[in-house]
Amino acid sequence: MPPARSDMSALVRTYLERHPTELAVVAPLLTALEGVEDPTSRTTMPAHITCSAVVIDRDRRVLHILHRASGLVLVPGGHPEPQDRTLLAAAVREVGEETGIKPGDLCLTPLLGVPIDIDCHDIDARPDKGELAHRHYDFRFAFCLAEEQPDLVLQDEEVAGAQWLPFADVSSPTLRAKLLESELDGQPQAVNASALIFDDAGRYLLHLRDNYPHIWAPGEFDLPGGGSEPQDGTIEDTVRRELGEEIPDLVVPDLEPFAVEMATGTDGLCVPIQVFAGRWNGDPDRLRLTEGVLLRWFPPEMLHRLRLSPSTRDLVLRHASQRTARLGHGLQDDPQDTPEQGACLATGDAQTEATVPGPRTGGVPRLAVPADASEIARLRSELILSEPLDEDWLVICRDHLAARLVPGGDARAYVVDAPEGGLAACALALIDAVLPAPRYPKGLAARIQAVATVPGCRRRGFARAALTALLAHLEGDGVTLYELHASDDSAPLYAALGFTSDPALMRMTRTPSPVRAPAHGTT
Repeated sequence: MPPARSDMSALVRTYLERHPTELAVVAPLLTALEGVEDPTSRTTMPAHITCSAVVIDRDRRVLHILHRASGLVLVPGGHPEPQDRTLLAAAVREVGEETGIKPGDLCLTPLLGVPIDIDCHDIDARPDKGELAHRHYDFRFAFCLAEEQPDLVLQDEEVAGAQWLPFADVSSPTLRAKLLESELDGQPQAVNASALIFDDAGRYLLHLRDNYPHIWAPGEFDLPGGGSEPQDGTIEDTVRRELGEEIPDLVVPDLEPFAVEMATGTDGLCVPIQVFAGRWNGDPDRLRLTEGVLLRWFPPEMLHRLRLSPSTRDLVLRHASQRTARLGHGLQDDPQDTPEQGACLATGDAQTEATVPGPRTGGVPRLAVPADASEIARLRSELILSEPLDEDWLVICRDHLAARLVPGGDARAYVVDAPEGGLAACALALIDAVLPAPRYPKGLAARIQAVATVPGCRRRGFARAALTALLAHLEGDGVTLYELHASDDSAPLYAALGFTSDPALMRMTRTPSPVRAPAHGTT
């Protein structure tokens, strides 16, 4: 079906906002767009629309072709066809047919799909084709090359040659004037922006998109973000506007440029995407979502189980790897790299010990897996309990933890690997369901039960790193009630992470009565 009249009218009006002095020239076009005849059909007289592609190389030259029929040197272009959904798509198709340049060889310029020029010119009658004299409104869209100049494959029936002309030698006077006034240099620039949002637990926030045709990555997990719009002053303005439109309640104070990725748009064009990275710790279920299906945290090791593009998966894994290396060298994510401090509630429950953190010199926490259960049990037996326990107890504890550290289990743990092997530190919590209350509406409570560091690795911040990652993960799960018993040595660590004691809560213990053997003769 032909392009929508509303879309074409919007293009013209946006163009006039940039070139208001051309209103008198294009006013008849606006009138035609309100008529009954198809303005993109070559049979519509006395005027109709054509589309051209202004392809700019790195030397600020524009591709021109020599038309056999007219003998004129022009930019590639022609009449829209019924299969062209937009005028831009018609220009992309025409340059491909006439020169062999594929859509993936082209990028949009910062003009964002608005024509750089709408030229009105008269066409002589062609009796051999039964055409009367008429007028063309030529929509000229600017593109730059995604790579170096591709090899041209000219359409021999219609094209006699091709050449790249400097801006000053462009054949069309109206196009030449606009190019000379522009800052276009043929270099690809990011016209889309995405937000790579991570938390202190090393997870990434992914957006499951609607499964609608003709949208970006339909039905896939992807990063929040989208395309630039004319009102965006900078590419960061783009990503913040998109986040505000898609997830109004999400506030990420600091967004730093991370990478520029090349992707393929819905129209087949190459799309440079500026990816910004930012840290946020919170529960995505509490965020309003105006586009897409859902938001979820995912650790990097789960990405292979999701439907998402290979480029998105590689991007997340690259960021995770670089962040791991950075933290491993004792560097912070940013100058304000401090734990998120939510309202934490400390009550007496499970016994723990933790070291007072010293300078952070390394130790990157990771999510524990069932294979870590043996080492976590060893840490707990050596450092938490006052008396060493036998191997039978270690096996029981190992098996108990391994069964609960599986995905979907009720245990969460973060560990720091020791350079010589084994674990240097761990932080573990057991998640319980409780009756919801105003302070914990989801009815989830976490008992912090094992925060420990081996003696040779103390005062390096390992316990703090593991516990910070654990708390961020629990917060993402919706936990708002935390229970622990802090020793005098560990209290400063918990206080620094936002824990406070609540004298209104009462802790009691009960020792069960011994089980008595049934009396003789009873069942």
